[in-house]
Amino acid sequence: MLGSVVPPSRSRPRVLPRIPLALSITAALLGASTSAEAASIRKGPYLQALGQTAVTIKLELSTPEPATILVTGPGGFSTSKDAASDKRFHAIRVDGLAPATTYAYRVKVGNVESKPVDFTTAPADARPFKFVAYGDSRSDAAAHAAVARAIDAAPADFFVHTGDMVQDGDNEAQWQEFFGIEGKLLANRCAFVAVGNHELTVPDPTGQVNFLRYFGATETDGRERPHLYGSFRWSNTRFFLLNAMDTWTGDEKEWLRAELASARDEPGLVHRIAVMHHGPFSSGHHGGNARLASKGILSMMRDNKVELVIAGHDHAYERGEGQGLKYIVSGGAGAPLYKQRSRAPEQQSFESVHHFLEIAIDGPAVNVLARRASGTVIEQCSYRGTESWSCKSDEAKPSSAAPPATARASTACASAVPGSTPAGAGGAAALVALAALGALGARRRVSSAGDT
Repeated sequence: MLGSVVPPSRSRPRVLPRIPLALSITAALLGASTSAEAASIRKGPYLQALGQTAVTIKLELSTPEPATILVTGPGGFSTSKDAASDKRFHAIRVDGLAPATTYAYRVKVGNVESKPVDFTTAPADARPFKFVAYGDSRSDAAAHAAVARAIDAAPADFFVHTGDMVQDGDNEAQWQEFFGIEGKLLANRCAFVAVGNHELTVPDPTGQVNFLRYFGATETDGRERPHLYGSFRWSNTRFFLLNAMDTWTGDEKEWLRAELASARDEPGLVHRIAVMHHGPFSSGHHGGNARLASKGILSMMRDNKVELVIAGHDHAYERGEGQGLKYIVSGGAGAPLYKQRSRAPEQQSFESVHHFLEIAIDGPAVNVLARRASGTVIEQCSYRGTESWSCKSDEAKPSSAAPPATARASTACASAVPGSTPAGAGGAAALVALAALGALGARRRVSSAGDT
């Protein structure tokens, strides 16, 4: 019988550093004898492409060096994998694992070996599971860290991120800051990510290259692929990670059509959830992604039993349903908050607040708990299949007319994403001066009109 021990780290909150720019997770993970040795790992180690029988462990070093991953598990299981010495960035695939089983891994670089970190593989059966969804963590390190601390205390088997992890996908310092804040989260729980417009830079493709290196989409078997879209299965649910900035005239549309058709007859599959950055409905600054409807993506998803769309892009919490799809906008993980511009007819709830989602799936039931960064509850909602939302608000919500004054002073984004609703004219928000990063240069991005 396969083991399914839930590691202590999932049930006990772990404290994240409150000054993320000054700290690295390396010192916490590595049993190094000197700070110079500990500094050899810049990013990670962290999990990617976690499936039933395999996982990819990634890390980035200061200089090209060999690295070894050591994995141990129940019944005396032990394996090691080596990475080449001529690279700084390593993505090491470990296979031969058992479903729903907890393992521990260590990383060895030179004479330095990390402390054990645990992770649990995906189940092969339809057991209940939980995940955390969040997005738009860019621009404000303090707000991002506050959300990360709250997420760290939430029980979850994995994470789903709706994109815009950083302000500029081609800015190495910002990626370093991101991993400084989320490193402990990602060390033992895998993040499945939908690409955001701020990860895509034009004409320089460096942002896309960085995103694919750090968080490339996954194949149906859990392996990574060099595309900005993919899918994965967990228990009785299949997730579709989409590039919402696509023009939907080429490869991604045909891939999605085939993937959805295949999922219709997938044994034991109950739920289908689409994750993207710019979703079909929104009452925020950007509005809904009109191209999803005009190019037939909405009807394609609805006709193939997709029941929920989780998106970001507008920096607020919103929930509703329309055209046969339930949706949540969760873009409140650190980016400057947006007020409600105009109420979308599909909207049922809106709050301009930094937040995240705790989602639990048990058989046909999907339960969503929306929490503010403070830990207080925005609302609790649930549904079964094609049923409508059933919700209750646990606490009185503050006014959503405008975000707090401190949230409005932040980095502007002057860019344009296909399918967006044009925003009203207005001045760009002030740039946040992050001393550790220096002044941020203006960059063109693949994004939506009036994107801030």
